[in-house]
Amino acid sequence: MPRYALELSYDGASYSGWQLQSGGNCVQGAVETALGRLGERTRISGAGRTDAGVHAKGQVAHFDAERDWEARRLLLAVNAHLPPSISAMRAAKAGEGFHARHDAIWREYRYFIWNSSTCHPHIRPYVFWLPGSHYDWARAGRAVSAIVGTHDFAAFCRMADRPENTRRTVRSARLIARGDLAVFRIVANSYLTNMVRIAVGNLIAVASGKRDEPWLASLFEEGRDRRRSERTVPASGLFLWKVTYPEDIFGREN
Repeated sequence: MPRYALELSYDGASYSGWQLQSGGNCVQGAVETALGRLGERTRISGAGRTDAGVHAKGQVAHFDAERDWEARRLLLAVNAHLPPSISAMRAAKAGEGFHARHDAIWREYRYFIWNSSTCHPHIRPYVFWLPGSHYDWARAGRAVSAIVGTHDFAAFCRMADRPENTRRTVRSARLIARGDLAVFRIVANSYLTNMVRIAVGNLIAVASGKRDEPWLASLFEEGRDRRRSERTVPASGLFLWKVTYPEDIFGREN
């Protein structure tokens, strides 16, 4: 059975997340339904299990097909059956052993904050609207360097979903503000539940002056847990931006 990879972009606002779940409207289920209408009744696996309301620009998924597809024809066919909130952006035949989740080496997320007393209605579903003028984003931008490296991120994980191993490696993290827009960009090998949204909540606390810059680094000390962190910001501003593999699985296709 040939294996294919899809790069997917979606508006997560109306979905209960990526993963299949009973009674939930999930992205994985919508893509599998579209493939089923092409005669491909198969299970797909995604690189990242985005939570309810989280968007994606570059989610990657793989599936095993019953027939051989030319990549562009597959791309057009699956898009014809997907809802408007989901688009397949690229398609490629992948190696037999390729796995969208297990083979990923880095996953990049971006979180968008709109810091103004007013917000454009057409961007409101895709940002966290944060009114007020008392935020020092340069201050938070300096503090964010503490996140980079291998740390115990127990304080950045929803307590109900805390695994036994809470150590993760962050390759890079930056907070950049231009005008009313602040963007947090993070690249890591994997993530804990709500890790990015809690990290942003912590950075907002630093930007507002509620917390000082060294406080962020203190969250990685032994014995720290979720109760030491600040709020979990809304899902609306979060995007799974890019998934990186050892080789470019899409190449020049499409």
